Parts: sequence; structure tokens; C-alpha cells
Amino acid sequence: MRSAAFAFALALLAAPALAADGAEPAAEPAAPDRPAVADFSLETLAGERVSLKDYAGKVVLVSFWATWCKPCKQELPFLDDFAEKYGDQGFAVLAINTDGPRTMAEVRRFVKRKRLKMPQLLDKDGSLLQKLNPRGVMPFTLYLDRSHRIAETADSFSAGDEVKIEAAIQRLLAEK
Repeated sequence: MRSAAFAFALALLAAPALAADGAEPAAEPAAPDRPAVADFSLETLAGERVSLKDYAGKVVLVSFWATWCKPCKQELPFLDDFAEKYGDQGFAVLAINTDGPRTMAEVRRFVKRKRLKMPQLLDKDGSLLQKLNPRGVMPFTLYLDRSHRIAETADSFSAGDEVKIEAAIQRLLAEK
């Protein structure tokens, strides 16, 4: 979410001031283009293959998580609720687990215990995490617009952040 605030602040700083002769300012420059996320394909816990392109035209929240990450495990039920609440409006969540093969049973238990319905993709070797989040912080969330360009990112979760997450989802859904 920091990137959106930074872009907004940058736009305010770059906005031209009124000319000394009272003329109207020139139109504000367009916001910088959002970077696109290249298509990726991962296997789910159920053994199916899922690609980002499967969600063409949808707002997608991509959340990287791990079983050792307590904030990740706190965030996921909220994300699952939002996926259900906004799914019919063109919104989806892709939860991408970064645990290795040795802790896969723990991943399955957690998903079952929390009754998570959103797709649980597996980045077992961490290659997608490395591409999209080279710092490796957890949780790490990408908010993708309908063209799958990065509108915002977040690299933490605390109690109360679900309000900010929902607001970001609503903003992206409103963009059409």
C-alpha cells in the first residue's frame, strides 16, 4: 500500500502551480504506468495447475505466506472472506504458500482447519517469491488491477489491516 501513497505524493509534488499571470495550470501528468506481472503457473494443494492468466480481467490479490509466519496465518482468513464477498464482482485471491515439501502436511492441516476456500498455490522452490518479492518478507501481498499490473504492495499484517485491505480491493474494483 506504500507504493500507492508514494505515487500520490509524487503526483502532488509534480503538479504544476498556477502561472504568475493567473493562467490555468497545465493538465496534471498521468500517473506512472503500473508494472505488469508476467504470467505464472503453479500447482495447487489439490494438484491442479493454476495460472495468473486464468484470472484475466479480474482484480487479483496475490498473497505469499508460510506456515512459520504468524501474521500470514492471521491474514489468510480475512483474504478468504474477501474472495467470497467480492468474487462475483471480478475479484480473486491467490494464496501462494512458500513452504517446502517437508512441511506440506502442516500446510494442508492449516488450510483444512481454517476452512480456506481460495486457491492455495505452492511455490515449493521459492522461485516465484524470488521474482516478485526478492527481499523475502512475509506476508507479502500484491494488489493487481484488472490488467494484472501492480497497483499496490504490502509486506506485513497487523490486527486492523483488514480494513485497509478491503479498501484497496474496493478501489481496484471501482477502476473498471
